[in-house]
Amino acid sequence: MISFVFVASWLLSTYFLTIWVDNYYLIPVWFILSYFMGFIGVIIFMYLNLPIMKHTKVTNKYKNYASRSISACMNHLILRLKITVEGIENVPKEGLITLYANHKSYADPFIITEIIKHPVTYTPKMSIFKIPLISTWLTYLGAFKIDRSSDRNTARAMVGAIKVVKEGMAMLIFPEGGIKDRNDEKMVAARAGAYRVAMKAGADMLPISLQGTTNIKHRAPFRSTSIKVVIHPVVHYNDVKHLPTSEIADQMFHIINNHLEN
Repeated sequence: MISFVFVASWLLSTYFLTIWVDNYYLIPVWFILSYFMGFIGVIIFMYLNLPIMKHTKVTNKYKNYASRSISACMNHLILRLKITVEGIENVPKEGLITLYANHKSYADPFIITEIIKHPVTYTPKMSIFKIPLISTWLTYLGAFKIDRSSDRNTARAMVGAIKVVKEGMAMLIFPEGGIKDRNDEKMVAARAGAYRVAMKAGADMLPISLQGTTNIKHRAPFRSTSIKVVIHPVVHYNDVKHLPTSEIADQMFHIINNHLEN
């Protein structure tokens, strides 16, 4: 859907600019400039969808479809990613779930959202919520705001995050606490606090390894980038609920890193 909006805005802008100027030799120029009109078309479409996002439940199927559609557009038409997935059968079809992955690129949430069929929400840092449209969209998805300057605000937001997971949202969490090293595929940190949401909500944990995302910044959008996503077997809540979060963090750290290259 969003890919159609992007391409339609792009091509229609090229057409109207060509007709307006009435110079067919400039078509390549209009084609390149109109690429940015594709972004504007997507932004307008997102704004038009905000009333639906506001007045529907976080687990609404259309919300999930719209988010996945945006992600697919970003991955393939803008960033030109070639994504292969291994272990898709490990994604549970039901039950409460949280998603954990290494984090080396701002494209990581889009990649995971596209391939996971569950309704997905996120754990962005507070600075993301300074961007008007994105802030509203994430709020309507039940995102967990991470405020590193205030433990009190984070604790308050965690109550809402636990509720959202219990309602059936798959919360995507990057346990490194941000992008720590853009040149190393492997996780370089394992924050125990990242697993509190799963433990408090009684949710299973799905470890995911992203391979190749460190190359995106060097190649996109002019060259395609091959990304491999490895989805590991679920770590069930009942199997680890007796463990401290530090041990769970260490276990997940090794699962994700053991399938990554330096």
